[in-house]
Amino acid sequence: MIVCSCAVITDKDVADAVSALRTADPFVVLTPGLIYRHLSKRPSCGNCLPLITRLMVGYDEDGPGSAASLPHRSHLE
Repeated sequence: MIVCSCAVITDKDVADAVSALRTADPFVVLTPGLIYRHLSKRPSCGNCLPLITRLMVGYDEDGPGSAASLPHRSHLE
């Protein structure tokens, strides 16, 4: 799923960035800006920042396969 159409960032890009950043430094403070910098991109309009934050936190806490990391899915799916 595309989470940032301005910079063309997918949910997989966010998951991969979280994984790479945690592997490099388990104590790093994750922020949307750090995710963008890791991906060598910059936010444009900023409408995606809340979604990137939710995905980043979900992936960091529960891993990329967690239901918490995919806020658009229902618990019934």
